[in-house]
Amino acid sequence: MYKYLKQHLFSVGCACLLLLTNSFLQVLAATKMANLANALIAKNINLFGQLLMLIFLLWFISFIISFFESYIEESATQDILTDIRNDIATALTEMPESDFQNNPVDYYESYLQNDVNLIQREGVNTFFRIVRFSGNAIFALIALYLYSPILFITAIFLVVLIVLVPRLCKKYLSNGVEEISKANEKFLKYTSSGLHGYETLFVFNALSEIKKLVDTGSSILKKANVHNAIRRSIVDIITSVVNIGSQLIILGITGFLHFKGVLSAGAILSTAELATKVFDSAGIINRYLAQLLSTSGIFAKFSKLKNLVIPDKQKFDLASFPMQFKTLEFRDVSFSYPGSRTTILSHFSYAFTRDNFYKLNGDSGRGKSTLLKLATGQLKPNSGEILLNGININQIPQKVINELIIYLPQKVTIFPYSINYNISLGRKVNLEKLASIKEKFGIDDSWQYNSLSGGQKRRVALARLIDSTNKLVLLDESFSSIDLKSSQDLLQMFLKDCKTIILVSHRNNEIGDFPVKNLTLK
Repeated sequence: MYKYLKQHLFSVGCACLLLLTNSFLQVLAATKMANLANALIAKNINLFGQLLMLIFLLWFISFIISFFESYIEESATQDILTDIRNDIATALTEMPESDFQNNPVDYYESYLQNDVNLIQREGVNTFFRIVRFSGNAIFALIALYLYSPILFITAIFLVVLIVLVPRLCKKYLSNGVEEISKANEKFLKYTSSGLHGYETLFVFNALSEIKKLVDTGSSILKKANVHNAIRRSIVDIITSVVNIGSQLIILGITGFLHFKGVLSAGAILSTAELATKVFDSAGIINRYLAQLLSTSGIFAKFSKLKNLVIPDKQKFDLASFPMQFKTLEFRDVSFSYPGSRTTILSHFSYAFTRDNFYKLNGDSGRGKSTLLKLATGQLKPNSGEILLNGININQIPQKVINELIIYLPQKVTIFPYSINYNISLGRKVNLEKLASIKEKFGIDDSWQYNSLSGGQKRRVALARLIDSTNKLVLLDESFSSIDLKSSQDLLQMFLKDCKTIILVSHRNNEIGDFPVKNLTLK
């Protein structure tokens, strides 16, 4: 976490400075308690009233500083969390697609939500609390030294004793936080499967299973959080016993020094308050430090994610590679999904060439969609090789592959932005061209991303093929949810701009009279 604190050093430093200033003012107010008690004993009402006003003023200034500190601290915290999320998102974009598909989407959502929330609660917020209570302890120790070096030395010894506890309990508490992180992932897996499967459960009159799935996930969360609470309670009990004992020792020494005539009677009020600040702060720092250290497990998870990067293909000679599609050749390719005994493709060989329209035929599960994903490098063959423009696809950077081959999957994802964004996907597109594309695909400017029908979503997805010239376009049931006449018209428009298409469709009459090369997978 040091990396992120360093990135926002100025705002973090300002928040820390205000926290320390607050601690100084509060300790200063505590030291005035001795003078207040002595004025009371001496029956000096004027001095007593002045000291009361001074103590109130010190606390009032402290409250004002707290207001500004809270704002700066929260701003710095949110900036840090944004950086962490950006780093996770960057790691996800740099992962090989095959590795990304090894886990459900909920797994990565847990990184961005649950784990980042844990970092905020157990890490960033805890860091600022440590700074605050460290200031309390340091200034209180200085004040104790000014009263008596004996009080200072005794307090230092007892503080060291308290601080040793989190070192001994680091692994114990870290395991608890890791259990919660894993429980959150399982909770999302159960609840998400129920919500995503709503339609299936509805059809079979089994919607009550959603409640069962949520209950199962909740039970897992409860178990992990209860176990973690028990761990923290055990550590808290140990530190609390040491804390209370330490405060009583300081009070005992203060009383002894008063009987010896070294300290005034009123000093016991200040030393009691200072001892409370020192040992309460040490106990709190003890707990917070253990919490802060426990986030190391979460950052270790992030590090593993960052290590899953797409292999660097620096040796690829981009200058000599033709940046327009010519051929896609499968040579003796076989493929089966991990853990499956079924072979989807077996010794498949075929060459797709430029300026041809292909239609993949075959029963469901015969590998039509799989073949398209192999073509884009999303899947890797178990044996054989795939050549793009005569070069093994494994040697070509993924960005280059995506420049030559555009794959439109069956599932259409609509993002919570404008229709223009959902077409351009952040790419720089001339507004006139964008308007022309929307007109071509019958997309109205009044459409809202959150109220699109199935057919409208398909039109938006097809419109994303902004520039298909000199590219191979893979259409996987891309005209489903669109009526037959409209799909034929859209396909006709496609063939005007794009000369090379591989289409998967279960509607044979969707092709109409278009010249097509049929390829049947058996």
